[in-house]
Amino acid sequence: MAHSVERGGLPAISEYQTLRFLSVFLLYVAQGAPIGVFYFAIPAWLAVNGASPLEIGGFLGATGLPWTLKFVNGFIMDRFTYLPMGRRRAWLIGAQSVMALGLILMALVDPSPSQIGTLSLFAFCIMTATTFQDVAVDGMAVDLIPDDERARANGLMFGGQSIGIAAGTAFAGFAIASIGFPGAMIGNAGFVVAVLMIMVVFRERPGERLLPWTAGAPSAESAARQAGTWWPLIRSVWKAMVTRDAGLLAVAQIATGLLYGFYVGAMPLIAIRIGGWNDAEFSALSGSANLLAGILGVLVIGFIADRLGSRPTTLLAFGLMGGAVAIYWMAQPVWAADLAIQIAALAFLSLYTLAQIAICASAMKVCSLKVAATQFTLFMAIANLGITLASASLGPIEALGGYPAVLAAMIIVAAVGASAIYLFNENAVKQRVLDEIDGAAAAL
Repeated sequence: MAHSVERGGLPAISEYQTLRFLSVFLLYVAQGAPIGVFYFAIPAWLAVNGASPLEIGGFLGATGLPWTLKFVNGFIMDRFTYLPMGRRRAWLIGAQSVMALGLILMALVDPSPSQIGTLSLFAFCIMTATTFQDVAVDGMAVDLIPDDERARANGLMFGGQSIGIAAGTAFAGFAIASIGFPGAMIGNAGFVVAVLMIMVVFRERPGERLLPWTAGAPSAESAARQAGTWWPLIRSVWKAMVTRDAGLLAVAQIATGLLYGFYVGAMPLIAIRIGGWNDAEFSALSGSANLLAGILGVLVIGFIADRLGSRPTTLLAFGLMGGAVAIYWMAQPVWAADLAIQIAALAFLSLYTLAQIAICASAMKVCSLKVAATQFTLFMAIANLGITLASASLGPIEALGGYPAVLAAMIIVAAVGASAIYLFNENAVKQRVLDEIDGAAAAL
């Protein structure tokens, strides 16, 4: 592809592979930083200062609520945007600006650990902005990243979020203890603003405006893909989701969510009740395992998925997860050993990251270009549904046969997920997307 640079400006994200990869990676790191603050650092700060489990639970409820509603964001973004700046840039700039302003305002208010209501309000508002940023990045990735780059891009996205969560948690925890709560919030806001500059100085496509008051015009590609009214948008999403391959991919997504939900529910109980660990020790192990999974996602897993293909890689991940759980199920006599628990955590989270990166690359292929933000977000919501279903069924399954029954359920779920991906017709999906592109080009 011939590369061009706007006169007096920088190249567009669509023109350079390195710029595409760097953009999605840093945007996901920026997304992970406030997640680390509100899911891990602040709850720990509350606990140290005497907050009750009920108060911490209420705070986490306010933090998590926007993520359960984020599929609405996709509909809004696919329907409304400022096309002269591209399909996603205005949303990205606006969302990250609100994230940073929220953190700065939180620093100025400086709520105490006893002001749970105020902290929860800030958490809800900042996380709402973060979910808009999340959906906008996903939509931009579907819009701008070619099919043969999507597995590596997903590795950078999921790895970047894990690294951002780890960095945000570590920085905020250290800063609150050393320079105080306001300093921790200002520091995180500064990082969000630094990453925001990427979207301020780089266009999505050549010829678009950098900012509303600068010169530029909507690109033909963006204009052709934008939904003009609600009914065509809803109809397009429905049409895109009720296909055979979208249905199979939805089953596989639910399977990944079920596997993760069973793991996060059962593994702490095995470690604490059988292995004799305490909650701090298991939390530290989980943090290290997530960080390792993030680094592997950035450096290794994306390249593996690109080399093998997203569908074969997802099949491999389901097979390895099912096999690893089966080995752990058979190793019940050594469950109390620290090494067994450590290997289980590191292996599962790394393999789960492998599955997520590959299956999300497949989800990008399924997404219709006109409703990419909405459809991709729906696939992510389906995975979250799997986590919820696992949480609801964990108690009854454990009551039937203890922890071995939970592991047996995970093996079955892995087999179902692998079967769905095996039946998934990747070539048919590619042809449908090519037909859609050709149709949009003919309409120009």
